[in-house]
Amino acid sequence: MSSTNKTANLGLNAWIGSDHPTRTDFVSDNSIIDSTLGSHTKNSEIHLTSAEKSRISSPFQVVQHLGTGEESIVVNLSFEPKLVLIQKKNSPSVAHETSGDVINGGFVVPGFGGTKGLSLTGSRLSLSYSASMSGGARANFNESGIQYIIVAFK
Repeated sequence: MSSTNKTANLGLNAWIGSDHPTRTDFVSDNSIIDSTLGSHTKNSEIHLTSAEKSRISSPFQVVQHLGTGEESIVVNLSFEPKLVLIQKKNSPSVAHETSGDVINGGFVVPGFGGTKGLSLTGSRLSLSYSASMSGGARANFNESGIQYIIVAFK
């Protein structure tokens, strides 16, 4: 026999002393609980996906890069970032010289580009280095023996 009273939210059996529970009452309650919790936990509008949890718990990656002096080099990141910042350690983002500007820091955004000398394709960050000026500026993102800090955001 079903209970005299039901719970307010799920309508589960809330027996009183004179009620006589049956197996079907328990099966019905378990079915209601399973259905309610199952649809709740699978609802992606109110719960985070694994990718979203990862982005929140670990929203960026910091990489130290030691320049090699090559004109172009690729740094492989562990994910496809939405934004990458790079800065030559202990240097201004732009240094002014008589022949033009030396670009020591910048950013790149997939699909939009960014600072001269930087490009991003998927998780591959391309860094450029030039010893000579071009158009009044030169990219300085891979100077030999120099440390760079790269911060990639998910």
